[in-house]
Amino acid sequence: MRHWVEITIATTPESEEAIANAFWELGATGVVQSAGPPATGSECLTGFWPDRPGVNEKIDRISRLWDALRELGMVDGECRIATRRVSEADWAGQWKTQLGPVRVSERLLVAPPWSEVTRSDGLLVVRINPGAGFGTGGHETTQLCLRQLEKRIRPGDRVLDVGSGSGVLSITAALLGASRATGIDIDPETIGNALENAGLNGMAGRVDTYAGRLDHPSVGGQYRIIVSNIGASSLTAMLPGFKALLHPDGELILSGLLIEEARAFETALEDHGFALLERETLGVWWAGAAGRPPG
Repeated sequence: MRHWVEITIATTPESEEAIANAFWELGATGVVQSAGPPATGSECLTGFWPDRPGVNEKIDRISRLWDALRELGMVDGECRIATRRVSEADWAGQWKTQLGPVRVSERLLVAPPWSEVTRSDGLLVVRINPGAGFGTGGHETTQLCLRQLEKRIRPGDRVLDVGSGSGVLSITAALLGASRATGIDIDPETIGNALENAGLNGMAGRVDTYAGRLDHPSVGGQYRIIVSNIGASSLTAMLPGFKALLHPDGELILSGLLIEEARAFETALEDHGFALLERETLGVWWAGAAGRPPG
């Protein structure tokens, strides 16, 4: 049975956002906010990571962030981090108590399969079981990508989702009218979860997911939409590959960047021959859509 490492740290209102962002940047598959011990007035953040080598390095980086926040007067005292190893069943059970529907836009709602949703005319419900590839729409970067997909998908589009995780972006693209969506992820343990989610939404025939990178043999031809929600350095490194795979009339939808990283990344887009079509922010996160320059 697969296991996870749960890391919990007490936060202050001033430090909570910085620590939560650090959890996401360190690859957490989910972050939960909860009340701290009674009478302390504090809150706790809990992150989950697959139980693999490298977790101690993540704990060390969180501790160093705490030291930096203490120098800024945002926290007091020593960093106290609690860790424990949890089974897949325990992990899934915790998420069932924490996760509910996420309203991404007036039209689009993402919900786990156990959540009751009152349907209304025009509402598009995407059912996502987080599984090993967490992604139920709760994180701001996922919401930003979903909003851009809602604006930009055209009927019949061919879509590539790089870093597909739970498949939420690929599946939403298909539900919005894409004829075929292909997801790739470097973590092979996300693939079964993504395929399960495609089936939950009746999209098994239009969504494919593979373990690999841009050079995977199932990635080829030209895509009208390429969407990727990963970090700034990885996105920058893949811009040449995106350019080779993007249809002349195509659009990139990219997120996973902090607002403070956006200026350098927008310059990189221009240097690689892309024109920024739109930028959007949510919280501390940036997303953008880009295409080939006119003419």
